[in-house]
Amino acid sequence: MLQEQKPLWIQNDGVIFFRSDHSEGKIIQPFLSQFAQLMKTPSAIHLYKLSPFSVWYAMEQGITINEIIDFLHNFSDGPIPKQVEEQLEVWKERNGKLEFIHTKELGPILYSKEKGLLKSIYKENKREIIAVPDGEVVTIALEERGLIKQRLMKHGYPVLDKLGVEKGDSLNLSLKSNVTLRPYQKEAVHSFIKPSGVNEGNGFIILPCGSGKTIVGLGVMNQIKEDTLILVPNDTSLRQWYDELLRKTTLDESQIGCYTSESKDVRSVTITTYQMLTYHQTKGEEEFPHYSLFDQRSWGLVIYDEVHLLPAPLFRITSNLQGKRRLGLTATFVREDGKEGDIYSLIGPKRYEVGIKPLEENGWIARPVCKEIKIAFHEKQWETYLSLSKRERFRYASENDRKLQVVEGLLAKHTGEQVIIIGQYLDQLHKISSYFSAPLITGEIKKGERQKIYDDFRNGRITVLVLSRVANMAVDLPDAEVAIQVSGTYGSRQEEAQRIGRLLRPKKKGKSVLFYTLVTPMTQEEEVASNRQLFMTEQGYTYEWEEWLNVQ
Repeated sequence: MLQEQKPLWIQNDGVIFFRSDHSEGKIIQPFLSQFAQLMKTPSAIHLYKLSPFSVWYAMEQGITINEIIDFLHNFSDGPIPKQVEEQLEVWKERNGKLEFIHTKELGPILYSKEKGLLKSIYKENKREIIAVPDGEVVTIALEERGLIKQRLMKHGYPVLDKLGVEKGDSLNLSLKSNVTLRPYQKEAVHSFIKPSGVNEGNGFIILPCGSGKTIVGLGVMNQIKEDTLILVPNDTSLRQWYDELLRKTTLDESQIGCYTSESKDVRSVTITTYQMLTYHQTKGEEEFPHYSLFDQRSWGLVIYDEVHLLPAPLFRITSNLQGKRRLGLTATFVREDGKEGDIYSLIGPKRYEVGIKPLEENGWIARPVCKEIKIAFHEKQWETYLSLSKRERFRYASENDRKLQVVEGLLAKHTGEQVIIIGQYLDQLHKISSYFSAPLITGEIKKGERQKIYDDFRNGRITVLVLSRVANMAVDLPDAEVAIQVSGTYGSRQEEAQRIGRLLRPKKKGKSVLFYTLVTPMTQEEEVASNRQLFMTEQGYTYEWEEWLNVQ
């Protein structure tokens, strides 16, 4: 009997090929994902990549380089390339090489344990480098703390920040007696609160969609009990945080402010959007007119909701907040612009992460069954498609008219169940809404009308609901059993997670939920859909594929 090959194969550049269908696959994948980043899932072969961030995150969690190397040796089909072991050792050496500390003689300094390192980093800068018996230092100003972290990260060196955090104004806050955190939520809160001295009071937490990231933020606030600034991606998220603060904490309306285009209300707990803080006026005026919000109170905590969406212009502002406690909340660390290093340096390291499997097993989220249905073009559609530009091809494939017949078949299959149909393009959604006489929710629908439709859906008076991109962040979206995604955003890997997250509230008797995504094969849409599914697979989701035949 032939011996089964081992599940891993490693290239010289740190790319790891993982056989997900291997008999030991489910055992080793959780540990592999702690120190390597998932890149592609073309089939049963998943491609991971070793990166400095993924390895440093693992070291933050107490995983050693020796443990990583031993793991790779044990499960790799073939030797580990010498270059890979050498690179891991380099990352190990660079981690902890540089520190921010405070001295009586010089004040805040950047300290290097390696002589000559600061000289090489600052070779184009006339900083005075001071030799000390066990290394070298440069003096720094506290306001440049974050920018220095960014610069050093680009040189491949993380900085241990031992300068501590400032106290904020005291906040009289408690969680209400009927609010209980789940065990993993308590662990997440503890992971942020417990560090002392090294990188104290900063970092981000990764939890799957639907698992309660907001309550983790409230749990951290409850522990710190200091004035808090909450940054969110949009007005819908702002309203969610406002409602949750009133519903689950002892704060009242007089203590919570919303800083928006309509109301500049700054209070003990203030919620605003990334867009407000990155708003630009006309040339010649103040670049970020709302930046003064940061200085209006002594904030003890800044929460970055959906921190992976942190806009690049805000990095510079964030760099001035290094003295504040900074908490990032997200379902993924992936950024489309490759600026994960900026989040690592300015918000902090990863403090906690949990995948979907343990949450499913405990009934805290529903088990999603994800199915990609392929609906091919007919010959005349191909002629039109091939005449279009790359971006136009994506939209044309996304709006494939043959999808309407597939939606009809799926609705017949799920008669009597609560179904939401989600898409990107309004023309397509209006057509679907009209064809099936189903209400359509867009960003233009007024709140009162939207709430009435949602109530009708919850009560079963409506069983099919059509939603535009408002569903991505629609925290008040009613419960559903089935979702049909007819089109998605070009290039957004986060979108799939956000949409599936709308379904993950626990169902009765552990019932699964179904997420269908309709894709035109061999087109730009299929390529982008594969990209969107990447970190869904990383979180533990699995996809089934089928071709829908006999479509006219």
